[in-house]
Amino acid sequence: MSEKPNPNLLDLYLRFRWLVDGLKSLPSADVLSIPNVELLLADITQAWKSGDPYPINKLLDRQEMGHFNTVRKRIHQLKDAGLVEFQGTASDSRVKLVVPTEKALRYFEEYAAVIRQVGR
Repeated sequence: MSEKPNPNLLDLYLRFRWLVDGLKSLPSADVLSIPNVELLLADITQAWKSGDPYPINKLLDRQEMGHFNTVRKRIHQLKDAGLVEFQGTASDSRVKLVVPTEKALRYFEEYAAVIRQVGR
């Protein structure tokens, strides 16, 4: 016999989805509704946070994110939305690092606040 689903956990998850959908309906989050863009932004932010931001060419080689041209388009969509920027390196001016902007960090803070609110 299988155990019945826990209605409290179901309610918690549905509340979480409702709050997250509210975040994604904000005008600033339009670009994040494009497939894989939010995942790409999270990956860029994680690399930056760990102190090893991605050079743009390394991101373009990530086949799990899609075709080279698709990834390039997604990076530029994030840039046009003000969620990432390109920074040069001191050691090689030809290398451009893709880093999150304050706007992206605020988006993740808002997301974290939703998670915290759901857990209460």
